[in-house]
Amino acid sequence: MTEYGKSIHPAAADENRHARRMKITKQTSLTFTFKKSREAFMVTQWNGDLSPPLEYMKEWLFKNEQGSLIIPEQSSFITHCLERAWQGEPLTFEAEFHDVPFLISLHPVFKEDRVFEVSGFCIDIQDRIIAEKQLNESEQRFHSLINHTVDALFSIDTKGNFTMVNPAAQKLTGYSEEELLAMTYHPLLPDDKKDKYNRGFNQTLRGPSQTYEVKLKRKCGEMVYINLTITPITVNDEVLGVYCIGKDITERIAQEAEFKETKELLESLFTHSADMISIYDFEKKTIKLNPAFEETFGWKEEELKDLQSPILPIVLDKYMQESLHMIQTVKKGIPIKGHEMICQRKDGSLLNTSVTLFPIWDQNGRVHAYSGISRDITEKKRQEKALRESEEKYRIIAENTMDLIAVSDDKGKVLYSSPSNKLILGIEPETYYGKYAGEFAHPDDRERINLLMGEMVHTRKPIKFESRWKHNNGDYVLLETNATPVINEKDQVESIVVVSRDLTERMKTEEMLRKSDKLSVLGQLAAGVAHEIRNPLTSIKGFLQLLESQAQDHNEYYEIMLSEIDRINSIVSEFMVLAKPQVMNLVPTNLTQLLSHVISLLEAQAILMNVQIHFHADDDLPMVSSADSQLKQVFINLLKNSIEAMPEGGNIYISVRQEEDQLSVVFTDEGCGIPKDMLPSLGEPFYTTKEKGTGLGLMVCYKIIENHGGSIRVTSEVGQGSTFTVTLPTLSHPA
Repeated sequence: MTEYGKSIHPAAADENRHARRMKITKQTSLTFTFKKSREAFMVTQWNGDLSPPLEYMKEWLFKNEQGSLIIPEQSSFITHCLERAWQGEPLTFEAEFHDVPFLISLHPVFKEDRVFEVSGFCIDIQDRIIAEKQLNESEQRFHSLINHTVDALFSIDTKGNFTMVNPAAQKLTGYSEEELLAMTYHPLLPDDKKDKYNRGFNQTLRGPSQTYEVKLKRKCGEMVYINLTITPITVNDEVLGVYCIGKDITERIAQEAEFKETKELLESLFTHSADMISIYDFEKKTIKLNPAFEETFGWKEEELKDLQSPILPIVLDKYMQESLHMIQTVKKGIPIKGHEMICQRKDGSLLNTSVTLFPIWDQNGRVHAYSGISRDITEKKRQEKALRESEEKYRIIAENTMDLIAVSDDKGKVLYSSPSNKLILGIEPETYYGKYAGEFAHPDDRERINLLMGEMVHTRKPIKFESRWKHNNGDYVLLETNATPVINEKDQVESIVVVSRDLTERMKTEEMLRKSDKLSVLGQLAAGVAHEIRNPLTSIKGFLQLLESQAQDHNEYYEIMLSEIDRINSIVSEFMVLAKPQVMNLVPTNLTQLLSHVISLLEAQAILMNVQIHFHADDDLPMVSSADSQLKQVFINLLKNSIEAMPEGGNIYISVRQEEDQLSVVFTDEGCGIPKDMLPSLGEPFYTTKEKGTGLGLMVCYKIIENHGGSIRVTSEVGQGSTFTVTLPTLSHPA
């Protein structure tokens, strides 16, 4: 590089250029004039703020030799501009010297219609370039904010026309940008709010910024709530329109409404709840009571407002430590539900309560208070006590009654069985649990039982039936059953209560009643027979005896007639035993001696019938009470029946033995035996197995033994013989 024909080192040139550039950036403007002479542009004037630092450029820019400019990248362009100015064209252009931008303006000066010289000025525009760049960046940030903010931004002129909208405004209103810019804001106003909102718009044009919460109608007709801030656009004291910022607060309004409703509901529950509610603030040491608390416990909120302890005065001293532990638990955020304790009223009276404590958190997640809910459970406690007492009564009844009590589900599966099952059926109650009751019924009764139970579940009405149930020994016991369905709150059969009664004793009683009825009839008949027959028989017997004394022949006929009359008289006597209670003169009796006497009386008849009598009695047997000769009559009757049961002969075994406080006399023969279906009817009047018997003899035996507090049992096998067992109570001292 050369300057004025001198050579300059490149490194030195760069250093000079940098120093000059630092000086140039500090200048502002420069004026100059130039002329063209012999195809060269010559500077004629050079001054201004930029002239000292650019003085070195005067020779560089304009040399005698054309085209020798020192800035190659600008030489052609500057030469072209200088040439155009010299030709008479004013022009302005920008150029950059050593990275510093300049604005250059050239103006031809005419003289006699020819360009005499060209004047120009040069301005450093680096600050303007920086400002323009900053302005451009600012505009880009502004547009980015407008386009990407979640709030709706738009401007409206004084007539209500939209002049600018952002995407959020389009989303909020439902209209596109083209639609909004072609319309006013009026279609967005609710019909019932148009006048009010128009007045507010006009007021905003004349005043400062305002913020409103308004309703807006979207394009689809949906109403939304927005928080709207309106700011007037003022230029040179003239209002051109307004800027608007809208935030959708529909969800917030809904939440506030819900919160308000919830708050009102909670306040209503707090005020009108029948439960006693208190709220204690740990930090503020304040307490709030609901009316139920004040009314029940007697303390007013004003009386406890300065309460320093979170333990309320309703807590008894003996529960103090327990209550402190509960409060500490709640402070940790753990609720306590349904804790039962006895509280005291202001007047000192006590109250059974169920206490529930809930922690209350602040916005930082700390427990700052607790709510206590106390419920009066006095009635509940009374009912529980009554229920326990009732359950205990029913338990005692169920465990001690002779009736069988069971509970099953609606399918018949046993849930409970009373201990009486062991006594009546010989089966442990637990054996039935989880099993179907029908499994223990007689196979022939199961289908009927299932049908009846199904009908009961369907109709929900109790049923009653008789059925046979298996005993532990393999036999079946006839039971009378009452089944009652238990209906729950859903009107469904929840369970079935079954009460069964053993009919064995009842059947015996009914049998005894039937026999008693027969005896009553027989007694009435006997009374009549004794009165109407006995006296004529006495007369007949007397005259027969008189005739017999006078008769010379056929004496055997008289003996027969007298014998039959004695037989009739004997029957009448037996009738008399049944007709009315006999006066019993009980005396101690030795059964061994009595039976020995009876055997001696009938031994001759037995020998004639080829019957052998075998007698055995235990030693030292106690005595029994006997009424005159009635026991003797019974034993004679039984022994006589045994002899007559063996017309072909045989053996009769008679034994006497002691069984606890009773003596048993057993008559066993080897006769024809008695069919089992006839055994239950033995002892009934006029029921006999003999061809000529009346049945009264055995009936009298039953009656006599019954009057002595004993019983007669009969067992028999056809073709093998019969056994009659007479049981009598003993006296307290031995014989």
